[in-house]
Amino acid sequence: MPLETQGFDGLASDIAGMAGRMDADGAGAPAARRILEAAARPIHQQMKANASRDPKIITGVLSRSIRIGPVKKRRQSGKSITIGVHRKEEGAYYATPVEYGHGGPAPAPAHPFIRPAYDTRADEAYEIIRDGLRDAIDRL
Repeated sequence: MPLETQGFDGLASDIAGMAGRMDADGAGAPAARRILEAAARPIHQQMKANASRDPKIITGVLSRSIRIGPVKKRRQSGKSITIGVHRKEEGAYYATPVEYGHGGPAPAPAHPFIRPAYDTRADEAYEIIRDGLRDAIDRL
């Protein structure tokens, strides 16, 4: 029993048009960038808090090195944002061994601060994205 569908070409065209209009949003910054930056903030705050809780912290360099990166266009489609220690910005070079631990003559256990921050605040970030997209679409 064949199933015939109609209107999907128009729907795809409408969605692509909305995405283009969101990128050209007239409120200062494109909507997608504003939404991603807002969604990154709770995870960023949690990462900084996780990196600052250790009583053995001497300098606070790791916590100060945690930043929200710029919104970038992905190769295939869409946009992305990074949160964490960006080595190009002269962040704490030891962030990875702190997160995952390391072996060697003086092995150190892992003290994760990145993944727990994401796990704790991901739902909040997704909610910010969902609400932001809903508002942006309603304004189109």
